[in-house]
Amino acid sequence: MTIKEQISSFVVNEIGGVVAVDCGTGKIIYADAFFGSIYGRDLVGETAEDAMMWIGDCPAIPEDQILVEWETIDLEKRNYYKVESKRMTAEDTICVVHHLTDITEYMKLNHDVTKYMSFFKKLAGFQTAILEKLSSTYYELLPMLADFFKTEEMFFMLHRDAHIEIITYNKKTNNYSNARITAEEDAIRAFSVSSGMEMSSDQFSPEIKEALTLAGIDEGRKLYALCHGGVSEQRYALFFVEHSKMDRESMGEETLLSVIRLYIENSMMREKLIYDSEHDGLTGMYNKGKYLAMLESEYQNMDSIGIFNFDVNNLKKMNDTYGHEAGDKLIIKGADSIRKVTSSKVHGYRMGGDEFLMIACNVTEAEVNELKERWEAELARLNTLEDGIECVIAAGVVYGDKGYDFAALMKQADELMYEDKKKKKKPGEEIR
Repeated sequence: MTIKEQISSFVVNEIGGVVAVDCGTGKIIYADAFFGSIYGRDLVGETAEDAMMWIGDCPAIPEDQILVEWETIDLEKRNYYKVESKRMTAEDTICVVHHLTDITEYMKLNHDVTKYMSFFKKLAGFQTAILEKLSSTYYELLPMLADFFKTEEMFFMLHRDAHIEIITYNKKTNNYSNARITAEEDAIRAFSVSSGMEMSSDQFSPEIKEALTLAGIDEGRKLYALCHGGVSEQRYALFFVEHSKMDRESMGEETLLSVIRLYIENSMMREKLIYDSEHDGLTGMYNKGKYLAMLESEYQNMDSIGIFNFDVNNLKKMNDTYGHEAGDKLIIKGADSIRKVTSSKVHGYRMGGDEFLMIACNVTEAEVNELKERWEAELARLNTLEDGIECVIAAGVVYGDKGYDFAALMKQADELMYEDKKKKKKPGEEIR
């Protein structure tokens, strides 16, 4: 075989093929070995549109023998073709000759490249947003993750010391819920779940399940473990609740997960340095020292503010009757009800003893009222637990618009709290 014949054979039989279709009858009058290998038979004599469905995509071929280039997909064979078509006349027969080149692998590669270019563009935007908030808390991360992965609900778990904190975020309502449980061995297993693993909430410990249920994540919902890790003697795990539009594919991208871990672990290391100095040891809430620092730097110059003054009823009676351990449980339950509505702009403090404070920053009056309703609902829900402890909390809530007098608002909140305490006291009980 000459070199010319070898090249011709290579082009026709290995790269593509040639088929000719009679313009008058629409029948195939020539098909080379390439088509025989694709369709498993000699196509000559068959109607072109019946034998090769892709032929229907052919554009109009002009009569002046101009070459027309086009692309098509053979849906039956799942192949992509580049086609060069030309009208020809031979032996009194007018036909259209099509030369096909199989570009299936090229198109697949092109699709993959396009997909990854789109992903890395998306990743670059996410990285920029992450770096801008690298010094922020976990609260700031959760809405970004909801947008990126196209999901509605998620929760972040943090294990430090003898407790596990569970922060739940709902994108639809833009609400956070917070819980704090004892780090029992059964609960700690949640921090060893493999990334990408599918599971349901009923695979968690009863304490975690209860916290998730109170946050609105019902038992049996399908969950996905995004990532987990540890730093500074603390462990964390991040989970998504299944959503119909969730971007499952991106959840397996290690580059992306590394960026998320960087954010979380940087935040954890930073928080570890200041956590003990700013938090109350019994409840894990911010302490009075943190409040005084925020009062000096932030709270007196907001565009608007909501102040919630809380006081737990019957602490002395609980201590005197059942002991200080029972009193501590009462305080913890009260703290939990407040914690469940805190977020990056709603801060909760234990001011000492049975006194708590919550500050909502740059909120509307309607949002303050909604926060109060949510807190009341959370407290009522916690009081359904069969632990024998009913927590009654007096609350004074006020709202201030720009130009408010913080001290005057605090005084008003304290007076409203005292009035509420009197209303909630049973006949004969002391007001203290």
